[in-house]
Amino acid sequence: MSTTNTENPTLTKLLDAAEEQMLSCGYVAASIDGICTAAGVTKGSFFHYFKSKEELGKVLLERFGNRQQERFMDACTGIADPLERVYKVIETAIQSCQSPDMKGCLIGTFAQEISETHPELREICKCSFEGFATGMGADLTAAKELYAKGASFDAASLGAYFLSVIQGSMLLMRTNGDGEAMALNLEHFREYLRSLYGR
Repeated sequence: MSTTNTENPTLTKLLDAAEEQMLSCGYVAASIDGICTAAGVTKGSFFHYFKSKEELGKVLLERFGNRQQERFMDACTGIADPLERVYKVIETAIQSCQSPDMKGCLIGTFAQEISETHPELREICKCSFEGFATGMGADLTAAKELYAKGASFDAASLGAYFLSVIQGSMLLMRTNGDGEAMALNLEHFREYLRSLYGR
């Protein structure tokens, strides 16, 4: 890729069009020609920025992951209590899935579709998922020290459990065409945490 400056209007149009197409129909079905047409740019412009569709996929995954991380971090700004941060992340996720702009998770879409055929893309998905689960697990572990120190549950593994709830719910959301099932599952998970932590 010639540049990663996403303030470049042509690059931004390409990335936005590609993300929309890949969320809608998947990585394999999305074509370079279709992305260029949707973005209103030439194929030459595409290859000015990307050597291949896979390189585009890498940039899209990193951009999507960074955007999600920033959204959750912004939501938790100023919250010192680790359990309250977790609850804020859950609340933010519930709000997101109820928004009409919610199209799904690009990382989850890629992970399901190309994990056996594109190892470099799979590795980016893996790192993104592990980063999210580890971060949540760290807050849940810190919260256990504060509120449930003598309890026997493994707080760190709850981060991966939360990730599984989100990704499984994304599948239901795509199947049902709305985010209500995802919102309900996230609310169930929040109540489960309250039963573990007593608050």
